[in-house]
Amino acid sequence: MTRLFLAIDLGAESGRAVLGRYAEGRLSLEQIHRFPNVLLPLNGRLYWDFYGLLSEVNRSLSLCAASGASGLESLAVDTWGVDFGLLARDGTLLG
Repeated sequence: MTRLFLAIDLGAESGRAVLGRYAEGRLSLEQIHRFPNVLLPLNGRLYWDFYGLLSEVNRSLSLCAASGASGLESLAVDTWGVDFGLLARDGTLLG
């Protein structure tokens, strides 16, 4: 049985989705999708385009499924340690 894992890394300049397949004691990795992380200037500061990144994460999931990898056991998303989003109680992105 092959176990499937998807890791999405959001870096300062780009993001990528890597599919891990674990079978018979071996792990293989395949880059499924790579995309730019475009910063948006606002009031003299730079911000990550959260909705653009969310769209690329969703595209990564679609590309993963299209590659025949369905039934992911886990999905992980990591970012640089100082990035964050502020959410309202209802999950709405505040900033």
